[in-house]
Amino acid sequence: MSAATSSCEYDIVIVGGGIVGLTLARLLSLQLADRASDRPFIAVIEANPPPLPPPAELDLRVSALSPASLSLLKQAGCLNSIAKTVRCSYDSMRVWQDDAGPYGSHAISFAAAELGTAELGQIVENRAVRAALWQAVAEVPSIQLLTQPAQSLRLSDADCRVELEGLTLHARLLVGADGANSWVRQQLGVAVREQPYQQNAIVTHLASELPHGNTAWQKFLPGGPAALLPLADGRSSLVWSHPEAETEQLLALSDAEFAALLTARLDGVLGELRCTTSRACFPLLRSHAEHYTGRRFVLLGDAAHRVHPLAGQGANLGLQDASVLVDELTVHLQHALADPGDPRVLRRYERRRKGGNALTLGTMDVLNALFRSPLAASAGAGLGMVEQLVPLKRLLADQAMGDPRRG
Repeated sequence: MSAATSSCEYDIVIVGGGIVGLTLARLLSLQLADRASDRPFIAVIEANPPPLPPPAELDLRVSALSPASLSLLKQAGCLNSIAKTVRCSYDSMRVWQDDAGPYGSHAISFAAAELGTAELGQIVENRAVRAALWQAVAEVPSIQLLTQPAQSLRLSDADCRVELEGLTLHARLLVGADGANSWVRQQLGVAVREQPYQQNAIVTHLASELPHGNTAWQKFLPGGPAALLPLADGRSSLVWSHPEAETEQLLALSDAEFAALLTARLDGVLGELRCTTSRACFPLLRSHAEHYTGRRFVLLGDAAHRVHPLAGQGANLGLQDASVLVDELTVHLQHALADPGDPRVLRRYERRRKGGNALTLGTMDVLNALFRSPLAASAGAGLGMVEQLVPLKRLLADQAMGDPRRG
């Protein structure tokens, strides 16, 4: 005989308590505060909550958050809760392709001062962002955090039902914000188009002979781009996309050998480099769900799309998804009897996000392939041309910064 199961009702159930899912929950609770009642109307299911407080040592997983993303975190009430020791503002970016270095003719630069903004973005530890969001969400009476795994789900025209151990959740909208290996997407049978890059991203933190100058540095190497992202403690975070076949060789090098090789490959842009942490790697692939919405469900963030890290847009795209979904639901739910699972409002979200995400994924594919091809020398020359074309350079900068004028 099975154990008794209790039942709870919500308007919205979010599966996934990462940065995107928690931001969505917090912003919805703020925008729909007038719907508050004697029960939570949002549930977040996350079996692996972040450690609180986060460990003092900086984690290897960091994100380059755009001003638009930082603005969303500020709206969510958690930006100031993220310690300044784990976030570093950067006001310039230099990208180059050949041995002439970041100041050569085959290079492009962006500066906040040129764009009339205080910063291009911030390099922030993912773990700290998630912890700050978790704490902010935990304080909201309209949100229920459930720290156990979902076991099954069922959608119908009337509602969605998610089963946990000893608990059944009923809601009118199911949100899949549970990452690249989305359980929600798999349970619903949503097809996803995947394309492995045959590359791994090697990550580590490095000390440097020269100060990073609050600048993000990136060179397109024959095997893939290598980026040095500034950290608040003066170190830099390395994200180096490298062919799978050669990854083991790099990981087998001693710290001194690896740092010396990287110093040479990056033209000594920050002087001599020194490893301060172990190295890790993860496989790179692009993926895109064939559709983001359906009967009473919506996908966002990595559950809907996964992009090459060469432009650092993964977290930003997911946060833009959350922002647009909040916009659409907020307008729709102003009506007392409005249904959050209404397919019309969900399709509006998909129309606003899917095309732009597809364009970003395609652009990253082209850039990654172009700089690894025999045409790489011409591509490097193209960087120099972009540097001279001010309107095009501004367009690229606005898109990278999440400027709403560029939609």
